[in-house]
Amino acid sequence: MIAILLYLIGLISVVVTVVLAAVDAPAITQSLVAAYNSGLDAVLPALGRAAASLNWALVPFLGGLLLMGFARIMMLLGAIRHALKGPA
Repeated sequence: MIAILLYLIGLISVVVTVVLAAVDAPAITQSLVAAYNSGLDAVLPALGRAAASLNWALVPFLGGLLLMGFARIMMLLGAIRHALKGPA
């Protein structure tokens, strides 16, 4: 039961992070396209600004993925324990 709750918390964290990052996507895309159109020497600083504007999303996204993975391991170990117990 706890594993399912941990999995759902991780899933919600990942989905909310992706949705909030997608809200900023049009502005970031426009700035990258403008930098590309102005010349290739402006692309690298524009990529740096895009990465800096999305650095807040790294921790909740990876944290949610790690929480989901930990919950899946807990579910797997519970299923193995249940299978080794045999029929009740």
